[in-house]
Amino acid sequence: MHVLSIESHHASYRTYAVGMSNARYKRSLGSRIRSTRTGLGISQRQLALMTGTSRSYLWKIETGTADIGIDILIKVAQALDVQVRDLIDF
Repeated sequence: MHVLSIESHHASYRTYAVGMSNARYKRSLGSRIRSTRTGLGISQRQLALMTGTSRSYLWKIETGTADIGIDILIKVAQALDVQVRDLIDF
């Protein structure tokens, strides 16, 4: 019984550690989107309209607090006239 407890704790730590690294990647992706967008002089509202998303969802993406699907990521890259790999180069 004690061994199961240790394994369970170990598995939850791994899940937590993976979640933490994903958060870092999401923040990095959001930061790249924001810096590219602002460098082009595009507002969040404009980019949201260009990609068919809401401004609030785009804000969450840029702050790394929302998950982003591949379809939206492609639309964002196209709207910013960059390759997807330029946004996820981490």
